[in-house]
Amino acid sequence: MGRERVLTDFAKVINSDRYQYTESDIFLMENMEEKEAIFDMYFRKTEDGGFAVVSGVQEVIELIEILNETSEDEKRMYFSKIIEEKHLLEYLVKMKFTGNLYAMRDGEIVYPNEPIISIKAPLIQAKILETPILNLMNMQLAIATKASRITRAAHPIPVSSFGSRRAHGFDSAVSGTKASIIGGCLSHSNIVTEYKYGVQSVGTMAHSFIQAFGVGALAEKKAFDTFIKHRRERKANSLILLIDTYNTLGIGLKNAIQSFKDNGIDDSYKGNYGIRIDSGDLAYLSKKCRKELDAAGLKKAKIFLTNSLNESLIKSLKEQGACVDIFGVGDAIAVSKSNPCFGGVYKIVEIDYKPVIKLSEDVIKISNPGFKEVYRIYDKEGFAYADLITLVNNDSDKEKLLRGEDLTIRDEKYEFKSSLLKKGEYTYKKITREFVKNGVVMEESSQLMDVLNSRDYYLDSLNKISEERKRLENPHQYKIDLSKDLLELKYNLIKEIKSQIN
Repeated sequence: MGRERVLTDFAKVINSDRYQYTESDIFLMENMEEKEAIFDMYFRKTEDGGFAVVSGVQEVIELIEILNETSEDEKRMYFSKIIEEKHLLEYLVKMKFTGNLYAMRDGEIVYPNEPIISIKAPLIQAKILETPILNLMNMQLAIATKASRITRAAHPIPVSSFGSRRAHGFDSAVSGTKASIIGGCLSHSNIVTEYKYGVQSVGTMAHSFIQAFGVGALAEKKAFDTFIKHRRERKANSLILLIDTYNTLGIGLKNAIQSFKDNGIDDSYKGNYGIRIDSGDLAYLSKKCRKELDAAGLKKAKIFLTNSLNESLIKSLKEQGACVDIFGVGDAIAVSKSNPCFGGVYKIVEIDYKPVIKLSEDVIKISNPGFKEVYRIYDKEGFAYADLITLVNNDSDKEKLLRGEDLTIRDEKYEFKSSLLKKGEYTYKKITREFVKNGVVMEESSQLMDVLNSRDYYLDSLNKISEERKRLENPHQYKIDLSKDLLELKYNLIKEIKSQIN
């Protein structure tokens, strides 16, 4: 990692709220800095009551690499400008991450209250990562999950993500586009995402390209001819003509058909060709365009529909029989427009091997204590049936699961709701993985670098979710259960605290 990148990226590591350093100062003065802490990053609910899609773990691992590879002089340059306490400054300058990171991989399907990331490290190390982790994960979880909703609504028609201009800043545009790919989008338009993650960007023309050639039908025809002339032999040879600059049916479509014919573009063309409609009644216009394209012998011409689309509009267009080969979605994905704030949290669950819990008047805010991991259980048909959250150590349900024995899982909220999993009638997969051990990034982490691999993993996982559990409206509730020992630990801690209340 070069010095330039270190100096640029180290700011991400200290992109924190002040209280984390205020607390760290106190921990240091109280000689608590080496206490081993475990923090869980998780969320409490989703927009639709269903699942989310993990994205961002790769960048969290990169944070740890940056922290460990930044020199003491470079750390001092940053920390000396924001830390007044000399003892804390000296500690931070010398600090490296020496702990472990456990996480679900990018592309994993995840449900509320499941630990997506668990940091096990000396207290200050774990504490100062809180805001950087939440900053990365909340944005990418929101976008990957929104992309999942939109691509599920569009299925089997593919979706292209092109909302960079509406994203909340540079990093959001780049890593958010990456998250949209993991969430199921087929393609994207951001060239820095292509540079950083190796997923090719696509793009053709804007209205301004056509207007650059003048006003009206003749100018548009010249723009189309010029575009085809210079782009037909390119590697990314996608000849999609934007036809609604002046009049979609009366001018744009006619010009597009004539330009394809004049330039020898027909169904024998090896690349993609077709039209994009960005305004008006998309269902009506697409059907009219399809009819005219077919009549002109351009049956393989693609129809690309855009214009502030989201999952509801896409669903409606499909119900109306719109003729479409690909949907283009911008701000609905780029800022997760209907649910822009993903409520991920970062809570301490263990300190010096002693489980801790947070209580609240709001039941949803009561945390699950202890060092935990998550197992996904599949039924005989291969569909995901339930997730079981267990303690990492000394968990009887976990041992039964690993041995494939009869196992009873129970709903935390309703004691009378339980399910018996019989021996030989279920399979399981551990979805919590170790990516960093004693501060060293493990080889398994390399799979996170391949965004398309993460998307394939997500799509494969999605195929193992039953239709009623992945519908967009009122999805059938998926079982997320705590093991017997974890449940007992949780309620024993609650009872202990309640006994202290007057």
